[in-house]
Amino acid sequence: MTRAVATGVSLGLVVPPATPPQYLWPAVEAAEEGGVGSIWVTDRTISDMPWLETMTVLGGLAARTKRVTIGTSVLAIARRNPVLTAHAFETAQYLSGGRVVAGIGLGGARPAEYESAGVALERRGQITDEYIQVMRRLWAEESIDYAGAEYSCAGLQLCPKPETRIPIWIGGASPAAYQRAGRFGDGWLASFVPPAGYGAVWQQVCEAAVAAGRDPAEITPAMYTIAAIGRRDGEAEARLDPFMRSVFGAPLEMLSFACLYGTPERWVDMIGRFGEAGSQHVLTLLVTDDLPGDVELIVNEVLPQLAQRSAGLVGV
Repeated sequence: MTRAVATGVSLGLVVPPATPPQYLWPAVEAAEEGGVGSIWVTDRTISDMPWLETMTVLGGLAARTKRVTIGTSVLAIARRNPVLTAHAFETAQYLSGGRVVAGIGLGGARPAEYESAGVALERRGQITDEYIQVMRRLWAEESIDYAGAEYSCAGLQLCPKPETRIPIWIGGASPAAYQRAGRFGDGWLASFVPPAGYGAVWQQVCEAAVAAGRDPAEITPAMYTIAAIGRRDGEAEARLDPFMRSVFGAPLEMLSFACLYGTPERWVDMIGRFGEAGSQHVLTLLVTDDLPGDVELIVNEVLPQLAQRSAGLVGV
């Protein structure tokens, strides 16, 4: 029997929905220079709070970073045209020098978002599956013909082709998402799963991969959390609770298993638990009133402790 051990868990920063540029870009650059493993942007259109458009911010990340992986966590592609979406990812890959991960999911059960795009909510899973196939082929083939239930094209091409392959990480919190990740994903981005439940979810992804004739070892296991950090007990919770109520309609105490919050020491402990459960990456959507300050806290106090913890653990 083998078990995962928290060696080298990579911490990813998901930038807040709408941070003024004079605070966003210095924080992004400090995160890269400070050793954050990846920087991501999340996706939403219809919201009662400011929320910037995902692919536009991804392009900004391509321009303002030099080495770090950048990606979407996650993009609801069923609300978009697959050719235009493939072109946008291809462009970000070109401008970043090959550092893009396409995180893809359904974006939650938000009828208004799908209605605004003219897409029936109940068809979003099938549309997503087809669009993934269309996008992959557009990135790899000179010209494609595709005839599906949700999309068809003939003689379609995009160029320039990505010089390096764009990985697709599948996110979601349902059996259908686990199946999708096993069939199509280069990575699996779990959400709303506690550390104790991560292994069971990952097993479902692996079983779906085997059923599709794929090697589960080729799929990167990762975790998406909603996060807040504070220097003292209670600071992070006070900031995170209103966000959870606004976005998810429930208080923090009901959704704490999906969140990463508290002091730097608590962050290190929780990230370690996800690493022990098998996750190689922990992505954190940071809820903050001071993005540069919180990034500084993460860089100076969380990352060194993670490095020290990883150096002291041995796989068995």
